[in-house]
Amino acid sequence: MKHFKIHRLLCAIALLLLFSCGDKAKRRKENIKTVPVYKVIQKDTLVSNRFVADIQAKNNVEIHARVAGLLEKVFVREGQKVKKGQPLFKIGDAELQIQFLKADAVYKNMLAEKHIAAVELEQAQTLFDKKVIADKEVELAKARHDAANAKLAHAAAEKKAISQQLSFTNINAPFDGTVDRLPYKEGSLVNNGALLTNISQLEDVYAYFSIPENIYFQMMKEKSLSGKPDIQLILPGGMVYAQKGELRTADGDIDRQTGSIQYKAKFSNPNGFIKHGTSGKLIISEPRKDVLLIPQKAVFSIQDKQFVFLLTKNGTVKMTNVSLAGTLDGIYIISKGLKRDDVIVQEGTQSLKDGDKVNIKEDGGKSRS
Repeated sequence: MKHFKIHRLLCAIALLLLFSCGDKAKRRKENIKTVPVYKVIQKDTLVSNRFVADIQAKNNVEIHARVAGLLEKVFVREGQKVKKGQPLFKIGDAELQIQFLKADAVYKNMLAEKHIAAVELEQAQTLFDKKVIADKEVELAKARHDAANAKLAHAAAEKKAISQQLSFTNINAPFDGTVDRLPYKEGSLVNNGALLTNISQLEDVYAYFSIPENIYFQMMKEKSLSGKPDIQLILPGGMVYAQKGELRTADGDIDRQTGSIQYKAKFSNPNGFIKHGTSGKLIISEPRKDVLLIPQKAVFSIQDKQFVFLLTKNGTVKMTNVSLAGTLDGIYIISKGLKRDDVIVQEGTQSLKDGDKVNIKEDGGKSRS
């Protein structure tokens, strides 16, 4: 009877241990997370960066009146193409012509006075040499001669100044370009400094854009700003401009206030389609061959280092350090840490730790160990 009770006790303990182990196994199975995975691919791709651009003409200058007067002639129309030196405007010069005649008369008078002073000085010197007059007389003659020279120089300057003002009444194109709006019509009274129009040289345009400091150094590392990158211009409304751009340096320094450096891209504009002041977007692209690509959401950071969870052969995950070589839309380019066909956890990394066993989420929501 005693042996029978011991046997029953041992059986009860065995059953208890069996159920306990079963519960632990069940709990362990329930704690295994089901995660989506991604197989690392290697392929050619195109790395692109987008920037807001301010488009300016190759040359764009404001044409201002430099003298006041009536606008007698407007030789051009709005939007007209003009050649360098072509007449644009004529400002009335009748009053200036009168001032010029007066200045010319004063100049000629001073020229005569100088001639008289020169003759008197010569005579005084001759008489002094013959000891007819004292040296004081010669000094006075020299002083009158110097005064006549000074008056002549002043008269010449006045004449030149009015002559220059007369030249300002004829306004010509400073270079080949296109005429902008004409706010003044013939017969209008214009003041000195009035804006008459703008001239834009539009056969080439420059798209100015700023690159943030961190992206600049990344692009320099990737050599995206060297050589001849593919540059596209997107105009307002999403229109893609047919001409490709050429990258040019605009500034040599990083702006401390904005933390960016300015570049420009040159675009041919043979028909003057793009106007000065247009806004747009630039896409700078560079082809990359045989690069490893993974989703950005598969990567997590710890102390400025990037990691992924790599799936091992026994179904556990291993925290693996990776190096990034570029960024695309929702995708990272990997330079170190993974190889082609490696399988990584695609998302849900925040709930995992190194060494966890996982189930793989199949298409349709199914999972397998």
